[in-house]
Amino acid sequence: MLRKEIYQGQAKLKEDISALFLEAFPEDERPPLWVFLRSLEKKDVTMLCFYDENAFIGFTYLAVYQDVCGLFFFAVNKKYRHQGYGGQILEIIKKDYQNYVIMLAYEEVDEKYPNYVERLNRKEFYRHHDFIDNKIKTNEYGVIYETAYIGSHQVSFSSYLEIFKIVFGKNQGHNVVEA
Repeated sequence: MLRKEIYQGQAKLKEDISALFLEAFPEDERPPLWVFLRSLEKKDVTMLCFYDENAFIGFTYLAVYQDVCGLFFFAVNKKYRHQGYGGQILEIIKKDYQNYVIMLAYEEVDEKYPNYVERLNRKEFYRHHDFIDNKIKTNEYGVIYETAYIGSHQVSFSSYLEIFKIVFGKNQGHNVVEA
């Protein structure tokens, strides 16, 4: 049975999160580890860690702005991928944040990228869990992302930008433009 735990600075969780963060996200798609860990201290940010018994399965990084919950980092430990855990985690998020529009971004899906199939599979995974194309693409530090949402309405670029600033800092908003 999958269980969640809120990260509150626990040393063991910090080690697990750090290792998975560095493994799961390409260098050009992640802030420096110290920036990422420091951002967890913000009041509008929540890191949820997921376990199956004592095995660390993965984590989600969520930020809330008004009626929107941004899912910014979502990672499942490599040895537990393709076993249904990612879907279970999304269902928990959808239930816990059912009063919010949940928005996420994933790498642009285009055949020009060498990992096109991986990107397409990720997009299909989110669609399978009821996420809808938000029709906004962003350019974040030179990486193009597509956005998707689940909930009562699409999320505007300005709302996405506000959530981005909550996560990465007010001074980082200039690094995100609509693509």
